[in-house]
Amino acid sequence: MRSSLTAGIGITDSTQFVIFDMEWNQPFPGKQYSFDASNLKGEIIDIGAVKYRYENGGVSRISEFSATIRPRCYKKLHYHVKKVTHKCNEDLKTGVSFEEAINQFLDFCDSSCILVGWGTSDPDMLKTNLKFFGLDSELRRAFLDLQPIFSRFAGEKGKQRSVEYAVDYFKIPKDDTFHSALADAHYTALVFGELFEHNKTSELLSVITSSLVDPDIQLEFNYRGVEMPSVNEAIASASGFCAICPICSSNLKFSIPAFRIRKSVYSLSECVEHGDFFSRTRIKKLKDKAYFATAVLRYATQPDYYLIAEKAEEFAKYGSKGALIIPSTPDNVDLKPSSGEFTKENQQA
Repeated sequence: MRSSLTAGIGITDSTQFVIFDMEWNQPFPGKQYSFDASNLKGEIIDIGAVKYRYENGGVSRISEFSATIRPRCYKKLHYHVKKVTHKCNEDLKTGVSFEEAINQFLDFCDSSCILVGWGTSDPDMLKTNLKFFGLDSELRRAFLDLQPIFSRFAGEKGKQRSVEYAVDYFKIPKDDTFHSALADAHYTALVFGELFEHNKTSELLSVITSSLVDPDIQLEFNYRGVEMPSVNEAIASASGFCAICPICSSNLKFSIPAFRIRKSVYSLSECVEHGDFFSRTRIKKLKDKAYFATAVLRYATQPDYYLIAEKAEEFAKYGSKGALIIPSTPDNVDLKPSSGEFTKENQQA
């Protein structure tokens, strides 16, 4: 999807990228707070960023940024955060206010820079914190999710790999410990640089440009169907949701009509005014032998085009049963700690 923010962006000499990462503390489940904790699923406690400049077909490091934030709401470390970041409660008593840190961070980011992250949870969490604390939540900068771009050029389209996996893939020395914001931003930046070193620049720039999104607009829309007695009826219940533009309610024109592989249904469609949409519907079975569908409809980006092309090829070759799945041991996923809360594990596929 090309918004007014991303439509005119081209990567030229002197284009700046700010690769950033954040760490956040989480509320304790079941604890009563003086505010609605669902409006603040994580409070940012650490921001790290590295600024790169594109020139002559490659990127080079310019400077870095780091800020430790003293939390106002979640002043005791969640046990998962403590385990992953190796921070302690005393660490939360130091640092600057969120307002001061975010002003410093935005000053560090040129107004025309492109923000880069591993997954989409960091810009989402940043906007959540800005809104919660009564600040302007508009980032006004394009965002690039590097995770699917790495997977694309590593020959693993559709797989969600960790930053550490990408670091190992490129044999980057591990001089710093993971799970501090600056260290993770540093490693992500090194992976970004390696992508330029090992791939054709024109192809990489094409993928980057077509993958840019505007983080200030809603990119994804979700649906949960009612219980149905059969799989087909559950699928049918979501078909209308996936056929209507969520912005203007006009009928979408399907460039790749809906097809089913195992428990998922995929399609690619177009709104004349608002661009391409990718949809995926999944079927869930309940204990009483009933079924329901969940669907996601989102603005299509380059990884979505790759994914649906791959799935369409699989469907053409193997039908709705799909290719035989061979179980494999998952790699060490280097994501935010999870206890069912908002984390980096919850990335879209």
